[in-house]
Amino acid sequence: MDSMLTLMKRFRAAYAKADRSELLAATTDDFEWHQHYGRDESDAPSGRVLQGIDALLDELTWRRSHWSNVRYDNLEERAASDLLVQTFTISGDEDGKRFAAKAVDLYPVRDGRISRKDTYWKYLK
Repeated sequence: MDSMLTLMKRFRAAYAKADRSELLAATTDDFEWHQHYGRDESDAPSGRVLQGIDALLDELTWRRSHWSNVRYDNLEERAASDLLVQTFTISGDEDGKRFAAKAVDLYPVRDGRISRKDTYWKYLK
Protein backbone atom coordinates (compact mmCIF):
# COMPACT_ATOMS: atom_id res chain seq x y z
CA MET A 1 0.00 0.00 0.00
CA ASP A 2 2.94 2.35 0.57
CA SER A 3 3.87 2.11 -3.11
CA MET A 4 0.30 3.06 -4.03
CA LEU A 5 0.42 6.15 -1.81
CA THR A 6 3.84 7.03 -3.26
CA LEU A 7 2.29 6.82 -6.73
CA MET A 8 -0.54 9.12 -5.61
CA LYS A 9 1.95 11.62 -4.19
CA ARG A 10 3.92 11.55 -7.48
CA PHE A 11 0.74 12.08 -9.53
CA ARG A 12 -0.50 14.86 -7.23
CA ALA A 13 2.83 16.75 -7.46
CA ALA A 14 2.94 16.38 -11.26
CA TYR A 15 -0.70 17.50 -11.54
CA ALA A 16 -0.02 20.60 -9.40
CA LYS A 17 2.97 21.56 -11.59
CA ALA A 18 1.36 20.45 -14.87
CA ASP A 19 4.51 18.39 -15.41
CA ARG A 20 3.89 16.39 -18.58
CA SER A 21 6.80 13.96 -18.22
CA GLU A 22 5.97 13.12 -14.60
CA LEU A 23 2.27 12.72 -15.44
CA LEU A 24 3.17 10.34 -18.27
CA ALA A 25 5.39 8.34 -15.91
CA ALA A 26 2.59 8.02 -13.33
CA THR A 27 -0.26 7.11 -15.72
CA THR A 28 -1.10 4.42 -18.27
CA ASP A 29 -1.00 5.13 -21.99
CA ASP A 30 -4.83 5.02 -22.12
CA PHE A 31 -5.37 7.34 -19.13
CA GLU A 32 -8.79 9.04 -18.92
CA TRP A 33 -10.20 11.76 -16.66
CA HIS A 34 -13.94 11.40 -16.09
CA GLN A 35 -14.94 14.84 -14.84
CA HIS A 36 -17.73 15.78 -12.47
CA TYR A 37 -19.40 18.13 -14.98
CA GLY A 38 -19.68 18.97 -18.63
CA ARG A 39 -19.23 22.25 -20.40
CA ASP A 40 -22.08 21.68 -22.84
CA GLU A 41 -24.95 19.33 -23.68
CA SER A 42 -22.69 16.89 -25.51
CA ASP A 43 -21.16 15.98 -22.13
CA ALA A 44 -24.53 14.99 -20.62
CA PRO A 45 -25.50 13.11 -18.60
CA SER A 46 -22.32 12.12 -16.80
CA GLY A 47 -19.70 14.78 -17.55
CA ARG A 48 -16.74 15.23 -19.82
CA VAL A 49 -14.23 12.50 -20.48
CA LEU A 50 -10.72 13.69 -21.22
CA GLN A 51 -8.46 11.18 -22.91
CA GLY A 52 -4.73 11.32 -22.37
CA ILE A 53 -2.29 13.58 -20.58
CA ASP A 54 -2.42 16.30 -23.24
CA ALA A 55 -6.19 16.68 -22.63
CA LEU A 56 -5.52 16.82 -18.87
CA LEU A 57 -2.91 19.53 -19.42
CA ASP A 58 -5.32 21.50 -21.64
CA GLU A 59 -7.88 21.38 -18.81
CA LEU A 60 -5.32 22.60 -16.29
CA THR A 61 -4.42 25.48 -18.62
CA TRP A 62 -8.13 26.37 -18.96
CA ARG A 63 -8.57 26.28 -15.19
CA ARG A 64 -5.58 28.52 -14.61
CA SER A 65 -7.14 31.16 -16.85
CA HIS A 66 -10.72 30.81 -15.49
CA TRP A 67 -10.26 29.84 -11.85
CA SER A 68 -8.88 32.05 -9.08
CA ASN A 69 -8.57 31.95 -5.29
CA VAL A 70 -8.64 28.13 -5.38
CA ARG A 71 -8.15 26.29 -2.10
CA TYR A 72 -7.89 22.58 -1.48
CA ASP A 73 -8.48 21.54 2.14
CA ASN A 74 -9.05 18.41 4.21
CA LEU A 75 -7.09 16.17 1.83
CA GLU A 76 -7.19 12.47 2.69
CA GLU A 77 -5.82 9.64 0.58
CA ARG A 78 -6.32 5.90 0.96
CA ALA A 79 -5.08 2.90 -0.98
CA ALA A 80 -7.07 -0.30 -1.39
CA SER A 81 -5.79 -3.12 -3.59
CA ASP A 82 -5.87 -1.56 -7.09
CA LEU A 83 -7.68 1.69 -6.21
CA LEU A 84 -6.57 5.02 -4.77
CA VAL A 85 -9.24 7.16 -3.10
CA GLN A 86 -8.78 10.88 -2.53
CA THR A 87 -11.22 13.11 -0.64
CA PHE A 88 -10.94 16.86 -0.16
CA THR A 89 -12.84 20.12 -0.18
CA ILE A 90 -12.29 22.66 -2.93
CA SER A 91 -13.35 26.30 -3.17
CA GLY A 92 -12.61 29.21 -5.43
CA ASP A 93 -13.97 31.45 -8.16
CA GLU A 94 -14.70 30.50 -11.76
CA ASP A 95 -14.92 33.58 -13.96
CA GLY A 96 -15.92 35.60 -10.89
CA LYS A 97 -18.57 33.15 -9.62
CA ARG A 98 -17.87 31.47 -6.28
CA PHE A 99 -17.86 27.66 -5.99
CA ALA A 100 -17.28 25.22 -3.14
CA ALA A 101 -17.60 21.46 -3.05
CA LYS A 102 -16.76 18.28 -1.23
CA ALA A 103 -14.91 16.08 -3.71
CA VAL A 104 -14.01 12.44 -4.19
CA ASP A 105 -11.55 11.25 -6.81
CA LEU A 106 -11.17 7.56 -7.56
CA TYR A 107 -7.98 6.40 -9.24
CA PRO A 108 -7.87 2.81 -10.53
CA VAL A 109 -4.29 1.53 -10.77
CA ARG A 110 -3.13 -0.94 -13.39
CA ASP A 111 0.41 -2.31 -13.62
CA GLY A 112 1.64 0.24 -11.09
CA ARG A 113 0.26 3.29 -12.90
CA ILE A 114 -2.95 5.33 -12.66
CA SER A 115 -5.38 4.48 -15.46
CA ARG A 116 -8.23 6.88 -14.69
CA LYS A 117 -9.21 9.87 -12.56
CA ASP A 118 -12.92 9.61 -11.79
CA THR A 119 -14.16 12.83 -10.16
CA TYR A 120 -17.31 13.41 -8.08
CA TRP A 121 -18.31 16.73 -6.51
CA LYS A 122 -21.07 17.60 -4.06
CA TYR A 123 -21.57 21.36 -4.27
CA LEU A 124 -21.84 23.31 -1.03
CA LYS A 125 -23.95 26.41 -0.55
